[in-house]
Amino acid sequence: MLKTAALTAVLISLTMTVVAGEDSAADFFRKDKEYWSKGLVAPNTPSWAGSLSIGAMSDTKQHSVAKAVADEARLRLGDQYVDTALRLTKLESGFRCHVLGPKTRHGRAVGPLQVLPSSARALGVDSLHGDCKAQITAGILHMEKCLSVGAKSYSQMAACHVAGWGGWNKRLTRKAERYKQQYIRMAAASNVPSWAGALR
Repeated sequence: MLKTAALTAVLISLTMTVVAGEDSAADFFRKDKEYWSKGLVAPNTPSWAGSLSIGAMSDTKQHSVAKAVADEARLRLGDQYVDTALRLTKLESGFRCHVLGPKTRHGRAVGPLQVLPSSARALGVDSLHGDCKAQITAGILHMEKCLSVGAKSYSQMAACHVAGWGGWNKRLTRKAERYKQQYIRMAAASNVPSWAGALR
């Protein structure tokens, strides 16, 4: 009974926050980690997730981040991956710079595309701290690395984005695999907002 009440409270809280468009993927997964740590089994992607959108964001900063992501993706990856980059950026940060992900054993991901500082350094980006351009570059370089190891489709790119270029196409531990599959479902439900569609 107590587990059911806790599960209901977590789901209601999560639903209200995500529907309001306030949660980035980092926020969602931080809450999700708390959920998993209580031994509760997460449901499949809720029916309302397919219609989630960031909403009518008209903030100039978000527009400029979306444009910078689209420009960098077009330059490094080609036109065919601009939509993928925008969808992942929307999912990860809602087109915001300097977003810090939840604390993990690997560190905290940073920026619009939520890249770990260690991954950024491996890709040649020395510092992500306070530099939105470097954060975007690291995210697009991460996507480029994913492409080089065989991730071509959007779902493969989402798997590579969340599990890294060494684990995207491998079966992970049960908990990590569930996390990866949940992320792929969320990514599938992520769409580019209409205001960013012209950037494709």
